[in-house]
Amino acid sequence: MPPAESRSARILAVCEAPIPSAVLGVHTALEALAAQPRLCEVRTASSVTPSSHDVAWADTIILVRGASPGERRLLVEAKRLGKRVATYLDDDLERVPAGARSGYFFTSDAVRANVAFIVREADDVLVCSDRLREELGRRHGRRAIRVLQPRPARLAGETVPHLEEAPVRIGFLGSVDHGPYIDELLGDVLKQVKSEQGQNVQFVFCGAEPKVAAALGAQRHPFEPDFDAWRRRALELGISIGLAPLPASDFHRFKYWNKYLEYGSLGVAGIYSDVPPNADVVRAGATGLLCRNEPSVWHEAIARLIRDRGLRQRIGHAAYLDVQARFSAGALLPHWTTALERLLAHRAPECWPEQVQLRTGAFWHALDRLAVYGPVRFTERVLGRLTGRLRPG
Repeated sequence: MPPAESRSARILAVCEAPIPSAVLGVHTALEALAAQPRLCEVRTASSVTPSSHDVAWADTIILVRGASPGERRLLVEAKRLGKRVATYLDDDLERVPAGARSGYFFTSDAVRANVAFIVREADDVLVCSDRLREELGRRHGRRAIRVLQPRPARLAGETVPHLEEAPVRIGFLGSVDHGPYIDELLGDVLKQVKSEQGQNVQFVFCGAEPKVAAALGAQRHPFEPDFDAWRRRALELGISIGLAPLPASDFHRFKYWNKYLEYGSLGVAGIYSDVPPNADVVRAGATGLLCRNEPSVWHEAIARLIRDRGLRQRIGHAAYLDVQARFSAGALLPHWTTALERLLAHRAPECWPEQVQLRTGAFWHALDRLAVYGPVRFTERVLGRLTGRLRPG
């Protein structure tokens, strides 16, 4: 066995499922670092069933959105074994709104206590937002490290898509949580656009299912939890104008500008709420349009892009070049090397799988969820899974 100082760092990233937060926020950066000589080796695993072999192997363990009882136990055990532990947050997980799809989990007092414990006890706190970094410093006295997310990686054979121009396809890509706000801000606007433009426009919603979709005769596609499948679907939709409305709330301002990266990487001309985080990175009129959250302003922006094909193409192309230049894995590699230097430098004492003491697996995961939800809500969740009423997104 080689001495610890003579080998690459070993980093294990764990998350309950390979959600975009894990794939873009952590896995992509680690894979880019692992491709460099002698920097690190990387493994990924489910935090529900981490193997004792992986835990024993790792120098550092990253908890992606660490919040569950199992992830809290993993932090405590890893630190007992001399591992470095980091937690990665791309949202303010202690303040997830009750109406969000994940609110059933993150609004639990037990889960919020777990998040706070993990943030306080982790060796490193990783975030993608300066605002969230400042908030965690105020709330917990932690100096978090900002780790920028990249644009979605290109799929095999991917090129800038040819966008269908007749009719103009107006769409939204994102989780089901966005549906209510689309209805609130843009419901009447989109119906007006449909009335004015008739067959000159089509509407597409992928992930979110706003009520207005039916009135628009919109194409609707379910959320796809597999990130590569989601990306392939997004490419196939041929959207010309991407909508990105976002409330001006404390919770949303701590988010990342991933909607800009997604639309930009597709060569789509996006219209964004003129609030953080997208307003921090979009160059108004050049790489996207920024709008106050007023229906009349959004109507004007949508109508402008429908009328002006050249502007659509210029904005889409400029956004594509911008996200590639600033947010590709190659562009962010120096940033990741610096931001994660403490993880790359750490070597844990050698240990064996037999030394790892963890309660993991489906049985303990179910008991943890029962403790978090209580019997009634736990039963509702199980029935929702079995009947298909509880869907990803």
